Amino acid sequence: MKTLKGFIKKELIALWRDPTLIVAILVLPIIQILIIGEAITMEAKNIKLVVDAEPNDFVMERIYDHAIASGWFIKVRPMEKDTMAAVSQGKADVAIVAPEGGLLRSMARGEGNIQILIDATNVIQAQSVDGYLRGIITQVLRDEKFGIKSELPIQFTVRLMFNPELSTQWFFVPAMIVIQVFMTILLLTTVSMTREKENGTIETLISAPISKYDIILGKTIPAIIMAFFNMILVLSAGLILFKLPFVGSLVMFVLAFLMFCIPACAIGIWLSTYTNTQQQAMLGMMMVAFLAMMLSGTIFPSENMPDVLQWISYVNPLTHYTYMIRNIILKGAGWAYFTAHSAVLVTSGIVVAFFAIRRFKTKLV
Repeated sequence: MKTLKGFIKKELIALWRDPTLIVAILVLPIIQILIIGEAITMEAKNIKLVVDAEPNDFVMERIYDHAIASGWFIKVRPMEKDTMAAVSQGKADVAIVAPEGGLLRSMARGEGNIQILIDATNVIQAQSVDGYLRGIITQVLRDEKFGIKSELPIQFTVRLMFNPELSTQWFFVPAMIVIQVFMTILLLTTVSMTREKENGTIETLISAPISKYDIILGKTIPAIIMAFFNMILVLSAGLILFKLPFVGSLVMFVLAFLMFCIPACAIGIWLSTYTNTQQQAMLGMMMVAFLAMMLSGTIFPSENMPDVLQWISYVNPLTHYTYMIRNIILKGAGWAYFTAHSAVLVTSGIVVAFFAIRRFKTKLV
């Protein structure tokens, strides 16, 4: 028993001296439960709403005000006149189009028809929006009375744009492309660099007549090539097996991949500067990947998160790559949309690469 106690003590001491394992065992579960409890919810919130109605249509104004007051919807400023373009360009998630001449007059003629345009690229959100609006509109018309005594003479025409069948595969296949690209780059760059340290061959690389940039590029370029083939494989499976439409530009799709490779490779190199064994590299990669994916909107809508986590999500490169890929594949995103998100990817990549290279240089010295 004395020998066993001594061995257990030795293992506990060794565990305590490994900060990566301590963080993975004690800190990561706390972070996970906080994110899952506070950030992840299937309830749709912060839905960007626009209304296309006559200026004097006070009934639609009441409906709009009640929708905003419900807490599910948020205003879009400036108010878009072309609701179809607003939804197509991502400026609005849902639009309400009132009948000509005003809703009240239209109902009086027995022709009350409200059209609801929903951006269905986000299936989780789209499944809730229709029910929210129907309930709000019906409740407002009954509460406000508006001279209506019988059953509401109103019909709803719902148009689900970009994913008319609300296919979850169309939602998750672009997410899988993003996840596979990120995990491939992160795994290959982090583990490959750490393996050199663990095997003692990093000194050979340092003493060789090559610069630190050659070492970094030599580790990242193969990872980019493998991630590219992985991306094509997942996309092909989605197109063939799930009839995923691809309505955007293939050139833009590839350029988005290259833009994302900048921050993804930088994160991998930066993470490798903190790890000395492949075990540490795998644990560190799991922690970074989990946080990045949960706070990116890849699986769970980032719009539902608290404000602080939404800010974190905004600077997360995975968020912008996810939005780009979904919009390119399902909506055919324009170059202005591509440029805006690419700018964030390149900026975040440069910032992370700056600190990664500084730490990498320190380690080499």
